[in-house]
Amino acid sequence: MVRLAPGVTLPRAVPLDGPAGPDGRTVVRVPIESVEHAHADFLRLGTDIEVLGPPELRERIARTVTELAARYGNSPVGGGD
Repeated sequence: MVRLAPGVTLPRAVPLDGPAGPDGRTVVRVPIESVEHAHADFLRLGTDIEVLGPPELRERIARTVTELAARYGNSPVGGGD
């Protein structure tokens, strides 16, 4: 289950009953092939998606985001190509 930003669609997503939240985000159920596959697919959407479940996928996304923040959060700005 994921929460999607307004205007974002996913193939095979099944909208759950209920209105969009105050921020316009909608909750949908998306069948996944595997946690590994969904991890890669969902990361591509950045902040346009929030994984609500399954817990192992949410935790894996959270670990990746934490690692990315640690890597890029302390980088000097404008120091490269």
